[in-house]
Amino acid sequence: MKTAISIESRLTSRYVQGYAHLDNWERVCDARKSKSYMVAAPSDEEASDGGSTALLVVLTPAELDAAKNTYRRVAGNGRLSFTRWMNRAIEESLSGGGCGHEYDCCGCASYYADAHRTKPREFSVIVRLSYNY
Repeated sequence: MKTAISIESRLTSRYVQGYAHLDNWERVCDARKSKSYMVAAPSDEEASDGGSTALLVVLTPAELDAAKNTYRRVAGNGRLSFTRWMNRAIEESLSGGGCGHEYDCCGCASYYADAHRTKPREFSVIVRLSYNY
């Protein structure tokens, strides 16, 4: 079963990951997300904190024409291709974490996404989970 998610592009990078919601964002499009599949389990050394789990998610963006209009408006200055811009927007939308601690080893979870366009209307995304230990 596919679930709907919103893809947004981060326009500013003034805040660290735990406060990224305070930056300026632009809505890109909605997408349908497939069921997640584990593609890499943590190694024995990492298993104690549950880190480095990798999940594969396939996204099918809707409204790609609207996304191209947003691209032209906010990033169409020739620095990034549309595909690279969409990869980045998907990565920014699926990465995150709520940690705002000023010290290490708090145990907070962070998610890091890596997106690649695999078909004209499909993106493959690997999401890695890591804990701050």
